Amino acid sequence: MCARTPESDRRGRRAGGWTVLISLRTLCFLRRDNRVLLIHRRNPPNAGTWNGIGGKLEPGEDPFTACIREVREETGLNIDQPALRALLVISVRSTGDLWTIFVFTAAAPAGEPVASDEGELAWVEIDQLHSLPVPADIPLILPRAFETEGIITGRLEYETEDAATVIRAEILGPG
Repeated sequence: MCARTPESDRRGRRAGGWTVLISLRTLCFLRRDNRVLLIHRRNPPNAGTWNGIGGKLEPGEDPFTACIREVREETGLNIDQPALRALLVISVRSTGDLWTIFVFTAAAPAGEPVASDEGELAWVEIDQLHSLPVPADIPLILPRAFETEGIITGRLEYETEDAATVIRAEILGPG
């Protein structure tokens, strides 16, 4: 959760300023041929939409380790070396929350994914993403994440935590 804390708050004392807490999250797109594994989210944020596999970092966890853990927890699949493909910054106007999302890609390992309490899993043709309810960042990132050299950067602004309330979405580079 992101919050501004006054100077007197012991969590983030700064001379005459504020500390902004940033929620760190991962998102991973597993690819098999021209298909990507998506989850139909049961829980907020973005409940009812199809999204990549991911979640929040745990204390002391780096984004790569979090990505591997989230993929294992949500799909039962084990990946070794996810590739960092994008960094997204999302601000939520209604709460003041700020998220940084580390977006990864990985080749899907052998075996079939197993759904979890997080939602139903499905392999989706990349060129069919437009026909599904997806968060606002997905059309910006895919298929760029599989095609663009370098790390994609972008920023989005939502009215609430629900991506359907997107106010602004832009890729800053490359791509």
